[in-house]
Amino acid sequence: MAVNTNRPAPTASPGLDQASPTKRPVARTPKGPTWPSRRVFLSVAGAAAVTAFRANIAGDYVLTDRTKFRVTTPDNAGNTAAAALFPGTAWYLLGGFRVGYRQAVDKLAALQPAMNLRAPASVISYSNDGIDVAQLFIAIQRDAFARKITKAYLYGDSFGGMVAAVLAPLLEQNGIHVKLIVMGSSPSSVADVLDPGKEYISLAGAVVPYLGLVGRLAAGVWSGLANPNGQDMYDAARAGVRRSFDPNNNSLMLSTSQGTFLDAFPAQFDGGISHTTGIGLLYDPEDFIVNAAQAMRGWRRLLPDNQFFEYDLPHTGHASPEFHPELYRTGLGVLQDILDPLPRPAPPVQPIF
Repeated sequence: MAVNTNRPAPTASPGLDQASPTKRPVARTPKGPTWPSRRVFLSVAGAAAVTAFRANIAGDYVLTDRTKFRVTTPDNAGNTAAAALFPGTAWYLLGGFRVGYRQAVDKLAALQPAMNLRAPASVISYSNDGIDVAQLFIAIQRDAFARKITKAYLYGDSFGGMVAAVLAPLLEQNGIHVKLIVMGSSPSSVADVLDPGKEYISLAGAVVPYLGLVGRLAAGVWSGLANPNGQDMYDAARAGVRRSFDPNNNSLMLSTSQGTFLDAFPAQFDGGISHTTGIGLLYDPEDFIVNAAQAMRGWRRLLPDNQFFEYDLPHTGHASPEFHPELYRTGLGVLQDILDPLPRPAPPVQPIF
């Protein structure tokens, strides 16, 4: 049988392998992500950590750049009038634990109308290098010399009450009579402090600079909610965040030195406050940070020869004149009237017939 050698070659169908007309193409699956080696991953992560660390160190430097004690006396009509009415006098407000410069100024603004009933009002902000009573005294002494101050009133905001008690004898020894010290929610010793949150806030101060934006935000919200002082949750959290990002807020070094001062008081207090210095007590009886009743008893034990007067500020929280200005002004006005009454005008002379 003859074989036909002229049969046409089969044509390839589209999509078929030329070498194997009946074999369909194999579907190719997309490749997964290619993971870097451990060495590359660690190198990248390390570089990112160093960048974040440097950025946050730079950010923390902004918070700790203020290294001088400030005495700020607002230039306004109230202080001008008080200086004319009461020459040679001054109110000095000393801030509380971790109270930044701007917050201290807010407290002064709330209290100034009442302070001006006796003297111009000033605020002392601490150096971010830490509490140094000698440098603090020098700052006040310089201000007193420049303004010819011979009589001072001290307002201690929380922790500031302890500082006021230590400063008062130094001022007395240098020719400045301290007429009145007001303890605004001030503990008389660390035993009076109820709020364990201060320990955590201090820890946050140590850690937050290395956590960046989210860490500062979280610490701010937490600190605000822990110390609402009569605000609702939203306002308290917002206030905490504002303090956390405040470039004038206080550094870890200041917080550490304040904590050391708090732990050492009253052992470092050796008296010396003039017995003519009145001691005013402004407390919320239900203060959740300081045991008000215990603190007031403590101050009376430390200063048994001084005249005391207490004015309760219920439902105001802890050291919060900036949130409850009217209540604090009223209380401060009463304390001044009791402990430092203004001289009454002489009665008119009756003619004799």
